[in-house]
Amino acid sequence: MDLSTKQRTIIIVVFALYTAALLLYSIVTRKAMQKGKGDYLSKFYTGGRSGGIIITAMMVSAGVAGAGVFMGVPGFTYTYGATWMVCCFFSIGSNLMVLGLLGKRVGIVARRTNSQTFIELFMNRYNNSKVVGILCGVSTLFFLGGFAVSTITGGGRIFQILTGQDYRIGLAIFTALVIIAALTGGIKGVASAMVIQGIVMTISVLLLFIMGVNSTGLSYTQTIQSLMQTNPDWFKPDANALQTTISYAILWGITTFTLPHVTMTALTYKDTKTLHRALKIGTAVVAIWLLGLNGLCFITKYSFAEGTLATADLAIPTLAVKVMPAWAAGLVLAGVSGAVQSSMGGMVVSLAGTVVSDLYKNIFDKDAKPETIKKLNVAAILVVSIVIFLLASNPPQLLAQLITYATGGLTVVFFHVVLLGLFWKRANEYGAVAGIVSGILLYFLIDKGILAISFGFNACIMATLLSTLIAVIVSLLTPKTPYGIIRTWFGRATE
Repeated sequence: MDLSTKQRTIIIVVFALYTAALLLYSIVTRKAMQKGKGDYLSKFYTGGRSGGIIITAMMVSAGVAGAGVFMGVPGFTYTYGATWMVCCFFSIGSNLMVLGLLGKRVGIVARRTNSQTFIELFMNRYNNSKVVGILCGVSTLFFLGGFAVSTITGGGRIFQILTGQDYRIGLAIFTALVIIAALTGGIKGVASAMVIQGIVMTISVLLLFIMGVNSTGLSYTQTIQSLMQTNPDWFKPDANALQTTISYAILWGITTFTLPHVTMTALTYKDTKTLHRALKIGTAVVAIWLLGLNGLCFITKYSFAEGTLATADLAIPTLAVKVMPAWAAGLVLAGVSGAVQSSMGGMVVSLAGTVVSDLYKNIFDKDAKPETIKKLNVAAILVVSIVIFLLASNPPQLLAQLITYATGGLTVVFFHVVLLGLFWKRANEYGAVAGIVSGILLYFLIDKGILAISFGFNACIMATLLSTLIAVIVSLLTPKTPYGIIRTWFGRATE
């Protein structure tokens, strides 16, 4: 989109000031992390288990609703039709599934076992099985890494809109900012920044919705009616609309707890009162984002004809630049970019934790010195960030495609591991391993069409159901989990 030099300058200045403020905030939170309770790993990955109400709410909300909600789903909706708005709405339940379903039990057991990461926690549940740890760790690096690629791609594309410069320049800047934020503040710094991003993004969505609706010169209802007349096929569901809707109700709503960078929130909150209040606030915030951004999908489809956008993922950012004053557009895009940075920062911290704590320390060197862990942590954050940058240099045309594939992979790996581990005493490491291996194989085979058993659903749905059934059968046919672990996970005496 063509912008005047003055408009572009104002947008860039607002964006730069906002980013500088966040970097300064990262330095402040680094001091807070150093003063927190616990050892280095505890402070870096769980923030000393002292997360407040707003931080807890925003960690889940931003982890689920980053570039995907602001760019990916609107891009899919613009391209494939209004059905995708329905699919996205199920993310409203993300806080309920993470904090409501798992939050209390995970928080209690994480404290009992002194677990610092999501995978370390469930390694303990499955008899400290190194096989479970390796499978979960490698799967997280692959699938969550793909999710991170889609997230930072959103940041690069926003930079492209802001400056008119090459996408990869923005990608490099975002990568550098994420590295600084992750290294300086750990999960506490990332989570604290999420609070600022969440507030700015909420205000931005409300302003953009009002200005976007007004930009058409019609009432909101008239805009939709006009769109129905000029583009009726966009409103028609395809042959598999029901299966698609059910798939994403499961994938983006019910199984949110399978995302390691989101579920790690349950390891960081301060107390049960905090958990309950965060659940309510987080649900309300995500609802505002989804209602506002999905409502704008009608406006973007009405405003931008086919072929006028470089990629459909740029529909919402382009609308912001088109309908808002330059300073407001700069603030909106800076807020969204900040949300992308925070979400990406949480993923990088989670991925680094997988490498350093889950794979290196817990599997290969339990007696690793704190100095070694610190050095490895820095190295892991750098390497993970650079690899994500390289992979994102050649992004998919639509972010939601990569997000869907990545979340589907995490679902088939962690669905039975988490649910059976938390709520079924008979689940054991043999069943967990069988479920993970069979789930990944089934996911790939069904996704590629080699096994034609999807029945119109996303490939992960049948893969998850079948692998969970396999996990149950194998658990029943193999030895029980030791009583000490069952007492830790299901007992009440030490709560």
